[in-house]
Amino acid sequence: MGINEIYDLLKKYREHRCTPEEEERIARWYEQFDDDVENLPEVPEGKLEQLWFSIKRKIHVPWNRRVVVFYRYAVAIIILAMVGSSVIYFRGSGEPERQELTRQDILPAQGVAVLQLSDGREVPLNSTAIIQEQEGVVIKNDSSRVLDYTLATTKSEPLYNTITVPAGGEFRVLLSDGSSVRLNSCSALTYPVPFTGDVREVKLTGEAYFDVTKSDKPFIVKMADIDVRVLGTSFNLSGYTTDQDVSVTLVSGKVTVRNHQLQQDFDITPGMRFEYNRENYQVKMAEVDPELYVSWMKGKFRFEDMRLEDIMVTLNRWYDCTVSYSDDALRDLRFTGAAEKDRPASYLLELIEMITEVKFQVNGKNILITRK
Repeated sequence: MGINEIYDLLKKYREHRCTPEEEERIARWYEQFDDDVENLPEVPEGKLEQLWFSIKRKIHVPWNRRVVVFYRYAVAIIILAMVGSSVIYFRGSGEPERQELTRQDILPAQGVAVLQLSDGREVPLNSTAIIQEQEGVVIKNDSSRVLDYTLATTKSEPLYNTITVPAGGEFRVLLSDGSSVRLNSCSALTYPVPFTGDVREVKLTGEAYFDVTKSDKPFIVKMADIDVRVLGTSFNLSGYTTDQDVSVTLVSGKVTVRNHQLQQDFDITPGMRFEYNRENYQVKMAEVDPELYVSWMKGKFRFEDMRLEDIMVTLNRWYDCTVSYSDDALRDLRFTGAAEKDRPASYLLELIEMITEVKFQVNGKNILITRK
């Protein structure tokens, strides 16, 4: 059985709604889990007790053998979710109160990316098509969300295109030199069609992963606060206007980051992350696991010791929801964990609720965060 099916069956079991056949399925699953539990990765210290306490506080039925069995099943399913990297761990204070979880679906947004051509025309990128630019330049758009400029021919005067990716979307652009740019949701890229002159220069707002083709001509990504200069490399660049930090995470090669405010250059090597704080003008460079910062390309949300407010900002860019807080102190609670991006938002919110002191009240696409 899959995680979702087990979750639903356990909920029915708690509410005494399982058929005999469903109870037997749960028993068979648990027996199999119990046999293999010693082979599972170690659960982080202290988490099992915290989960156990949370489960007991959420089940409002008499203590009997049936409930004891359910506790074992419930702990097992949550441990299994933890092993599958789809649960959120809580770092903070306070104990969860008795509160039922809210299960409402907020699905990923379904906006359509838009390509603005050099003459101002806007083309929705919602179907496979051959797009004609000025002077016969051919742009291919296919069903896998890839915009291909590799057939573009050299022109004396550069033509510029801009692709804008909405909430809930991702798009990849193959530039005329073969470089690949993977755009995250709520991002935009402006670039020449094709490259001309001695420099390959593009402009980014939001977040993108660049895999730059090697060339003697420097490749420069310009943002509001920094420029990133490379010859050929792979890196993730994030600088949403609503974020406090601008960051560059290098996967391979070498990049030089030019900070506009400080008028200073910073060289980054693979496995390093550059962060610039827009409020205090401080720069931080550290060794990191790049996989944490490119997980968005692989269909996952991954958070490491991240503030709840920053997590909700990330979710908002994917689900296009509105978030408010009953207590501003909740914004600073910190979490570590992961979840798949193709699930409804309710899945991730319930996992957070299950072991924390917060509750999400969902009304349509509006989310109110309160204390339990």
